[in-house]
Amino acid sequence: MSVAALLNQIRHAQVEILQSMPYRDFGVDGNKGASDTAVRVAEQRLGRPLPPSYREFLRIFDGWPRFYDGATLLGTASLGRRMYDDLARAAFEAAETPEPELGPPSRFKPKVLIPFGIDMQATTLFVFNPTCVSESGEYEVIAWMNEIGVRRSSFESFLEMILELCQSELQAAAALGFSF
Repeated sequence: MSVAALLNQIRHAQVEILQSMPYRDFGVDGNKGASDTAVRVAEQRLGRPLPPSYREFLRIFDGWPRFYDGATLLGTASLGRRMYDDLARAAFEAAETPEPELGPPSRFKPKVLIPFGIDMQATTLFVFNPTCVSESGEYEVIAWMNEIGVRRSSFESFLEMILELCQSELQAAAALGFSF
């Protein structure tokens, strides 16, 4: 499934969730898409290319505030900025890393892992791991959500996981008698 189709399905599921649970922290729409120039500037700041699926996301939405459980997907203006690297470091140091081969928190290097999503409480963190790259240029995604670590092979696979989480939440709410 394409990135655009996944984003549309995630948005639809979040709108349904918010109809019965308005307290959920979802922003149901992203920012206006980024220009090719803005994407190139972000890549220059990072010192490496972004994965193709995230470039596609940025062309559709230049970031998405409160994308999932209050965590924002960063746009071109925020990628590689020190503030987000510092928040990522704080999130990593606050808990045991579920990815021991990346080293203990004291060895975390923000320029190795690329934060692309985080909440302001630093309890949810989404990063690209550019040391694990597919032939198509996709970076592995590592997500920490409330100290639970998850790995996905690409940003597209990460979006599939978010969609599954939203759909599971809808099913659980329906089982409890919430109507949509």
